[in-house]
Amino acid sequence: MSLKTRLHQELFNALESRKSTLQLGRSQLSIDSTESGKGSAGDKHEVGIAMAQIEIGKLDQQIALAQEQLAVLQKLDPSVALDQILVGALFEIDQNWYYCSVPFGPVQLDQTTYFCLSTEAPLYQALKGKKEQESAVFNGRNWKINKIY
Repeated sequence: MSLKTRLHQELFNALESRKSTLQLGRSQLSIDSTESGKGSAGDKHEVGIAMAQIEIGKLDQQIALAQEQLAVLQKLDPSVALDQILVGALFEIDQNWYYCSVPFGPVQLDQTTYFCLSTEAPLYQALKGKKEQESAVFNGRNWKINKIY
């Protein structure tokens, strides 16, 4: 299995894990708010339920985002080798690795950190379409692409 395929799978698993954790938290919060409502009355009770509903709404948004990111990943084919910075590119600049897929942040694989970024990321926008050994200026710094997968 290629490095990009393994990284893609690791990212997919991390997103699935994040989504499961969020869903579990949402279920627990829903159960807790229902249980706390039994036998309670008054303003304090109503405020508690309202706060729980707000938190459930926030969790629902995070779950929806994780589902969207998983859908984006499912559309990417990590076995496709790229020769320029496009969606699905794994590239190396100054001994830092980047995977243009979804905005997830750092993912550890084989003692190496890979930064997962989206097509909306300013760095991606600056490098889009560039090939190996080409460079672009971003944040006042020259970013030279060493390798693309």
